Amino acid sequence: MSTEIQKHLWVDLAGAPAAPGIYAWYYSPQITDFDLDQMIGNLKLMREADRGGAERSARIMLDERIFRHFREEPYQAVVEGPLKPAFRGELEHVFEVSEGLVSRLVDDPDRLRAIRDILNKSAPMFASPLYIGMSVNLRTRLGAHKSLIEKYRLLRLKEVPRIRSSDAGFAWQVAKRQISPDRLFVFTYTTEAKDDAIAVDIENVLNRLYYPILGRN
Repeated sequence: MSTEIQKHLWVDLAGAPAAPGIYAWYYSPQITDFDLDQMIGNLKLMREADRGGAERSARIMLDERIFRHFREEPYQAVVEGPLKPAFRGELEHVFEVSEGLVSRLVDDPDRLRAIRDILNKSAPMFASPLYIGMSVNLRTRLGAHKSLIEKYRLLRLKEVPRIRSSDAGFAWQVAKRQISPDRLFVFTYTTEAKDDAIAVDIENVLNRLYYPILGRN
């Protein structure tokens, strides 16, 4: 059995190995030529008349097109101490866009072209995985992921589904963030073992090393 790492696009998941192994989902952000030209044109028009407005527009654009897909879900935090009040609540992920980046983009909006081109090629070399998992049958497991993602995208759920499996949670996050499935792809690695014992250990280690953004086991 081959233990080479294989890449599978969204449309090719049915070709994943029907064997035990591990897998990792990745997302490659996309900014179309039309959207890119529009953003650059808008920044050039705004920057002279309303510098502040141009900077706000650049921040919104970066957040909507790129950063929001990767923002962490809130943490449930507890702060307490001996004979002290206890505090419990959510900690939101503060995702600040660099002031320097915003300023440079307003000064020279065409810099967005280089950023877009690198983003198109950034995964997996420069990217964190969205999800790392394992299965006794990679083809079946990835097919289940695909079905759930398609289901939740159609339902447009506002809250996490009652089925609190890791597969459902990952699929809901993809749908919630409006991540285009066509920009998703998977790397698989089959193990030589006949059961999932080795894959379980590998998954455990990889999740703790690389902290996938949309799900951890």
